[in-house]
Amino acid sequence: MSYICLMVNRNGAVAAADSRETFPGHIHLDRRQKCFALPERKLIWACCGPTLRFGVDLPGSVRHILDSDRPMEDSLERVAGSVQRLTRLGPDPGPFCLTAARWEDGGFTVWDFRQVRSDPGERYTFRRRRWRVCGKGAVFLQAGAKHRLLPPVEAAGLTELSYEALRSAARERVTLAIRMDEQRRAADRHYNQTIGGQVRAVGIRVKGA
Repeated sequence: MSYICLMVNRNGAVAAADSRETFPGHIHLDRRQKCFALPERKLIWACCGPTLRFGVDLPGSVRHILDSDRPMEDSLERVAGSVQRLTRLGPDPGPFCLTAARWEDGGFTVWDFRQVRSDPGERYTFRRRRWRVCGKGAVFLQAGAKHRLLPPVEAAGLTELSYEALRSAARERVTLAIRMDEQRRAADRHYNQTIGGQVRAVGIRVKGA
């Protein structure tokens, strides 16, 4: 139960996230890293959903898979296999979501890779979407169980932002998610505030932007 977002335009790409990790009984720790940068791969990504299963750190496992020379599509297949093996047993941990952006061939390739299902009784399957941002246009992605509580963001409004403004917008979006969850907790002491902690962000700035 987290909040992550990814904003991409021709000037750069930024992934931002909260740092709360929630456990049964309304117990939480605010030290979980959910957004990552692999500068040598010109890749940033963020994930949310289950983080620790049967002693395996899922974000750490995903980082290991993505930090390779294989094509991104192949890496995502490996991520899917790893996540499905670790989440098909035991209580339902909720869906795993990953958003990523890589600078390649003079533009950004953006991926949205997440588990979905149409019925609570069904097994999760992975849905994969991909975009190219080269020149005009922008992409905005978000994930987390409570993201629908936030006001919408139009990707078109991000098109002309500088890299610094894009980074600020991503961090502000996560800050807003934390603030709204705090307000719900203040109004209902039984409410489980699952978004919180520090706001973290990683990014790729296009040279000369």
